[in-house]
Amino acid sequence: MDLKVKKLEPKDAPLAASVVKSFAAKHVSLEYMEVFLSNPLNYLIVAEVDGDLAGFLLAHALQRLKQVSYKMFIYELDVVEEQRRKGVGTALINYVREIVRTEQMMNAFVLTSHSNEGAVEFYKTTGGKIENGDDLMFVFEA
Repeated sequence: MDLKVKKLEPKDAPLAASVVKSFAAKHVSLEYMEVFLSNPLNYLIVAEVDGDLAGFLLAHALQRLKQVSYKMFIYELDVVEEQRRKGVGTALINYVREIVRTEQMMNAFVLTSHSNEGAVEFYKTTGGKIENGDDLMFVFEA
């Protein structure tokens, strides 16, 4: 298995659009993907196995108010069904951890729920720690 992981750049807009189409069944324009990928705070990272798209991770660098630093917010991670439990998700997390190290960010974090047992187990096995077990997420609609 030849596993490659990379962060997409504006020139990779066609691949980024195919990620959205493959995983979310949505169409986005190449122009939008170029703008999205041009924002240095957006990280769209893909994993390919033997040249085929195997998974992706979307993250955003969040600038801190009280100090000159960032935290990496892992917003979404998905792996195609046939590539699960083969190291693809772990490779995506490890790639983010390397970005956090090289860009001297404070840390990376992800939100999930206790009921998403698969995600909880995955994040634990990749080195994630639950810091505060009673966190809640509130969503505000426009």
